Amino acid sequence: MPIPNYQTPGVYVTQITSPTTGTIPNNALNVAFFAYVPSGNAPVNGWSDKFLVTNSGTPQTFTLTQSGTISNFSLINNTTGIVQVASGSGALVASGYNYAPPVTSGNITTFTVSGMSPNTWLSASYSYPTALYGQLYTFTDFNSVQTAFGPAFATINGNSTVYSPNTLAAYLAFENGATVVSCMNIVAASGGTNTEFLTAIQSTTTIPGIDVIVPLSFDSTYNVSGQSNGALFYGLSGYLQAQANNSVYQRAFIGMDSSVGNGTTQNLINTCQAITSNLNSTRMTLVAPQTMTYNPAINGSAGTVTGILNIPGYYLAAATAGLFAGQPTVATPITNKFVTGFAGIPNQISVADSNTLQSYGTTVARQDKFGNITIRQGLTTNTSNWLTQEISINAIGDQLAKNITDAVNNSGIIGSPLTSVTLSNLENIVGVTLTQAESSGLIQAYNNLTYQQSPSNPTQINVRFQYSPTIPLNYVNVVFSVNSATGTIQF
Repeated sequence: MPIPNYQTPGVYVTQITSPTTGTIPNNALNVAFFAYVPSGNAPVNGWSDKFLVTNSGTPQTFTLTQSGTISNFSLINNTTGIVQVASGSGALVASGYNYAPPVTSGNITTFTVSGMSPNTWLSASYSYPTALYGQLYTFTDFNSVQTAFGPAFATINGNSTVYSPNTLAAYLAFENGATVVSCMNIVAASGGTNTEFLTAIQSTTTIPGIDVIVPLSFDSTYNVSGQSNGALFYGLSGYLQAQANNSVYQRAFIGMDSSVGNGTTQNLINTCQAITSNLNSTRMTLVAPQTMTYNPAINGSAGTVTGILNIPGYYLAAATAGLFAGQPTVATPITNKFVTGFAGIPNQISVADSNTLQSYGTTVARQDKFGNITIRQGLTTNTSNWLTQEISINAIGDQLAKNITDAVNNSGIIGSPLTSVTLSNLENIVGVTLTQAESSGLIQAYNNLTYQQSPSNPTQINVRFQYSPTIPLNYVNVVFSVNSATGTIQF
């Protein structure tokens, strides 16, 4: 008797006709990275476009599919197969034929052809940058980041070095739980100054959906005695506050580099104190230490083990931002959570010095004897009281504001006739949103929900309520003593 439904051993592949597309969770936080990359480090891809010449009397302009700084441009006559490379303002292709090389304007790249016979097919071959400077790209997986921004590391003279800061930062963010990241190689004429970083960040004002900002740079202003109001860190703090005033709620994680401290722990403490006291912001989180070790593993081109190298502490800020974004809700603190992706912390400072840094509002990571790296407490740079210093408590208010804004906007109630039914609907929308926030653990309770038509503007309804945030459990005190009358041995 034959074996029922017998199949020969092998590999069977079936393509499902309905593709499944990945979706971004509604509560996913987008972490945006900004990095300076020398122009020579920008990865490029090869590309080819085909165009049809329709007339010969007047110059004809064609638009390339890709844009940016085009290189290795050549034009191929598909009839003859002749390759002609443009040079200068134009190149002679054949007797009477010429074309102008590509010109980019407003992210559109074009070239012009004249003198060619009609119905001639041309093939334009060129290289283009996969990530344009000054443009923000959003990703939901690491491979796409690496394709656009190139490999994180390169081996130069036998030594590994960070080749693409955005790629490394995105990897660490995804590794620690982030589901959405955005990356930008900033436009920099002066080698990536603090002002150029701030300008790049401010250029995203009109781009919706950015929740967390991480500049992959240190504001060295705070390394100089007596200096304050750093262009990058202080400017970023002011930018976040201005955004919040416009109902765009964002926060930033900032880090340091190995130049901080100049080899002494006291200098490190002084620098962190200078930064936190200068910023004093519930939207800014300073992360320490200033140096981490990383193992880039095997170099793909050389096939050799590269060994462990030191990388700046702002990559710890990138990982911590990913950890923050990866929590179930913003009400879940990053305190006592593991940070992954690093080999270790070199020259780790003492517990007492870590406590001092934290007392000034620095979020400190420490490595235990088993090699685990843990965030000791998630703090903001505003240490006024226990409400202002906790990241999670401050983030709850932002998330609640976003939830209510989205719920009211999506309901379509704005622009509807203002009647008693409208007021009832608004009450239901806000009430349901608050109840959902309570059931999800974002808040613990709310009360005093009231509605009032504005006396100065009858087209406006004022809504007020109070809420109790979900606060973190930071301390457990256990007291015990010996009772000599308890547990005695019986004979």
